[in-house]
This record gives sequence, structure tokens and C-alpha cells, in this order.
Amino acid sequence: MKKLIENLKKYPVVIFFGVLLYTLAIMDLFSPVQERSELENRSLQTFPKFSWEQLFNNEYTPKIEDFTEDHFIKRDTWISLKSISESLLGKKENNGVVYGEDGYLFTKFVTTDYTQMKKNVGYINKFMERHSDRKVSVLLAPTAPGVMTDKVLNGSPVIDTDYILDYVTENIDSSVLVDVRQVLSQHTDEYIYYRTDHHWTTLGAFYAYSEYMETVGRDAIEKDNLEFVEVENFLGTHYSKSKNYDVKADVLSYIESDAQIDINGEINSIYEKEKLDVRDKYAMFLRGNPGKATIKGNGTGKIMILKDSYANCFVPFMIDSYEQIDIYDMRYITMGLDQFIEAENYDEILFLYNCETFLSDKDLMKINMFN
Repeated sequence: MKKLIENLKKYPVVIFFGVLLYTLAIMDLFSPVQERSELENRSLQTFPKFSWEQLFNNEYTPKIEDFTEDHFIKRDTWISLKSISESLLGKKENNGVVYGEDGYLFTKFVTTDYTQMKKNVGYINKFMERHSDRKVSVLLAPTAPGVMTDKVLNGSPVIDTDYILDYVTENIDSSVLVDVRQVLSQHTDEYIYYRTDHHWTTLGAFYAYSEYMETVGRDAIEKDNLEFVEVENFLGTHYSKSKNYDVKADVLSYIESDAQIDINGEINSIYEKEKLDVRDKYAMFLRGNPGKATIKGNGTGKIMILKDSYANCFVPFMIDSYEQIDIYDMRYITMGLDQFIEAENYDEILFLYNCETFLSDKDLMKINMFN
């Protein structure tokens, strides 16, 4: 034993790191398991239920690895240290986020698989055939790299929104598509996309809303008649993933409204302003992402909106124009839509997604389900 101790003393660095790793492993083993990451605004991987079939198909071990990565002790601190070290080394990305000019952060995008996108176009075409008696529109919002092109560093792996929108333009009836690329590109000198978040700003959503209203033959609210309320220190999803150490916080904005939203019979303001005091301030719009909700407006006609979170700051502009706005998030819809369309007799139906979501969304297949 004495000889062993003497030999170990010759390798102090090895001993130090060995003790450190074992200590971290033990601490990690007994650390509490969290269901959700407030910082990253996502649900964390749960411990997978064991199955011999998954084990033999090499599906169980990857789930264990995902669980371990999501619950490693002091995970947020390690992400921050990784960001700082890689920035010092000149790297322009971290944890799936690409750095751009002037503090802009973008989703890293490397896939060339457009299979799901093409399926989604097919689902919408089939839906429109069945509801050809109604005004159906599709608005696919380009994400920041497709509009703020001067903020994207040369060679950065970001999404090609032009390819997606060009494909959709060629394969969906032109009278249905609302292409907002041009109107957004005319305002790139304005604050139309957040730097630290994957959403467009309320101002960006306003320009897209104006284009939509013109397309369907309705009058849009004049910008000068709107009051934008600003909230400082908004750090969005891209910051949460990258923990970029020299990030400049965004300013979130919204328009004042006394409208209310009905979610499962519970009626509240369309804005959950308590969320302005937490990290995920964007969740204040429409009180997050309800599966189905109704807003009573001050105008005429009924509209069904099938959407992702890009619609959340878009919808408030529509309240003075429509009598009723029903929003549906297909992630939480488990039945066919036709019963709702027949019951409410909607005048308009709008698909409003951002290009990144539309590219991979597997829930759109449910728009053609029958009860």
C-alpha cells in the first residue's frame, strides 16, 4: 500500500482529475432531476423506460445519453464556460447557435432533407381541396437569416428560407400564398427581428400583418395609430442555448389591448404580463401556446389561424378587424378540424408558420384527420 501511494504521488495531475471526475459523477447522481429548463425554455429529457426491444435496436442507449446531457450538474455554467472559451478561440458558434454581426444569433442549420416540408405542402393542398369554398391563405415567415442577410457571416450554416419559400410558391396556388419577403426586406434598417431570439419582433409582425390584410382585401391599422410598449432586458432562446458572454439584450415590445382570450373556458387578458418578469418574456403573448383559444374582436367575420409561436405577436393586430379569431396549435390538437370549421363557419383560414418550423413540423398531417 505504501509503495502504491508513493507511485501515485508521481502523477498528481492524474489523481486530481480522477478525484474531480468521480466527485462530479457522485454529485450528478444525487442532484435533483428537473423537468424543464427555464433558461432554455424547453422540456428536459426524462429518464427512459427500459425496453429490451429498444436496447437491441440501439434506441435505448441514445436516450440515456440525452438524459445525461440534459441533467449534468451545473449544466448552464458549463455552457457559459464553453461559450467563453470558444469565443476566445475565434469560434463563431456554440450549442447549435451561430454568431452573426452586431450581436445577432441564428439557428445552426445543416440538414438538406426537405422531405417533411414537401409532405406539409401536400397536406395543405389536400386541405384546400376539401375547403375550396373558403378563403385559405398560407403565410410562411422567413426567419432572420433570410431577411437580415447582412448580419450573417460568410459561410455560416443557416437556413435557406428562399429555397423553402420558392418551393412553396411553385407548389401551392399563388392566390393562397402570402409572401412577406419583399415587405420585410424593405425594413431591414428597422428592428424587425430579435438579436437573441428566434422570433420576429412585434414591428416585424406588423409589416407581415399589413401585407396579409392587403392580400385578403381588408384595411390594416396604420402604424402611426399604434402605441408600442417596450420592455427592456429580453434575452431569448438563442441566448439561452449559446450563453454568448458578450450578448446585448433585446427590447421586447407589444401593442396595448384590452382584448381577452378564452382558453378552455377560462377568460383572461391576451397578455400574461407576469411573464415580463421572467426570462421567457415572449410567452406573455396569447398566454403562451394554447392548443385552442378564442378571441372576440371588434370587426366582422371569423378567422381560423393554424399557427406556431410566430403568430403570437401577430394576432393582436387583427382584433379590431375581425369579430372572432380562433387559434389552433396543431401540436395539441388530437381530432379533425372539419368539425370546428363546420360549426364556426369561418370566413378565412390562415396557416401562419415560420420557415424553420414548417420545414420539420410533423403535426400538420393532422389537419386532414377525420373524427
